Amino acid sequence: MIHLPKHLKFIAPVLVLTALQLGACSNAGAAADSSALANAGTQSQNSGGSGYQLQVLKDCKVLSERPLNAQELKLYQELQLAEQRMKQLEAPLKQMELELATQSKALEHLTSQIEQQVGQRKGPDPQLLAQQAEFSNKISAVVDSHQADIDALSSQGQYIATVATEFEQLVIKPFDKGSYDQIRLFPQGDKAPTDCQQGMFFSASR
Repeated sequence: MIHLPKHLKFIAPVLVLTALQLGACSNAGAAADSSALANAGTQSQNSGGSGYQLQVLKDCKVLSERPLNAQELKLYQELQLAEQRMKQLEAPLKQMELELATQSKALEHLTSQIEQQVGQRKGPDPQLLAQQAEFSNKISAVVDSHQADIDALSSQGQYIATVATEFEQLVIKPFDKGSYDQIRLFPQGDKAPTDCQQGMFFSASR
């Protein structure tokens, strides 16, 4: 079996970060652009509103609707700021992906060749093994140079997940299990989505 620890060292953080982002943001997967929401919130606050309406749905019907209260709004704004920070932290890793694209593709090709040789009960070509080690070392060096960026993004992802969970628990606290299907947000002043499957969903009944 061919082991590529340094190559996997690159893949593992990316998978972890992806999982963190999905966990933090899956409930808001259908959200509108965050900057537009932030602007809507600022405008509504200036006019005295909370900025967002909270809707509770059951069987595709609206059971209740109200503005976010002060505590909910504070948490939601904290979540928005954290997501903006997340985007800033992602920028260096996008550059890392570009740096790694060529090396990763070449490494995959070499690994495939070596595995074919092993499958044919031939000894791997020493030249191919040397090239594989070279590309693996290059990948490892690039990843190591971005380790601080990876750690910062991972930490921010965990923070977002914590704030999102705290917000969700706060808004669902008054409701009994099974008493609703979905809870969603939309900016005050906007029309509520007519489709019960559209909007920024933060919770589904458990």
